[in-house]
Amino acid sequence: MEYRFLIVEDSLLVAMDIEDAVHRSGHDVVGIAPDMKVALNYTRETDIAFVDVRLADGETGPAIAETLAQFGIVVIMITGNPGLVSSGLAGVVGVMAKPLTDQASMDLIQFAVDRKNGRPGTPPARLRLFH
Repeated sequence: MEYRFLIVEDSLLVAMDIEDAVHRSGHDVVGIAPDMKVALNYTRETDIAFVDVRLADGETGPAIAETLAQFGIVVIMITGNPGLVSSGLAGVVGVMAKPLTDQASMDLIQFAVDRKNGRPGTPPARLRLFH
C-alpha cells in the first residue's frame, strides 16, 4: 500500500533528500512544509509525517507534531536538536537525530509504514522511541 508523507522541514536540501527516499520506497509526498501554517494545511491528506523542531517560524515543530498526531497521523521528529524533545510529545512516535544516511532514511520510512499498519516494526538504531 502506498502512504502519503508530509515533510515538515525548512531546509529544502534536507527535505528533498527525505522526499527522494520516500519516493524510492514506493510512497508519495503530499508536501514539504517550512512552517506551522503550511504544515497544518495537509492534515487531511497525510498518513505519516516527519517533523523538524526548528522551522522557518521558530521552534514550532513539537506543537506541529502533537497537532498532526491528533489527526491519526504517524509522526516522527527528525532534528539536529533531539534534546529539545527529550521528554517526548503526546502521540508522537519518537525522535531521530539528523543528519540521516540514505539507509537510515529508508529504515525510518519502513518503520513508520509498519507503525501505520499497526505493526511494531524494527526501529532504526538512532531512533529514540517515546512510547
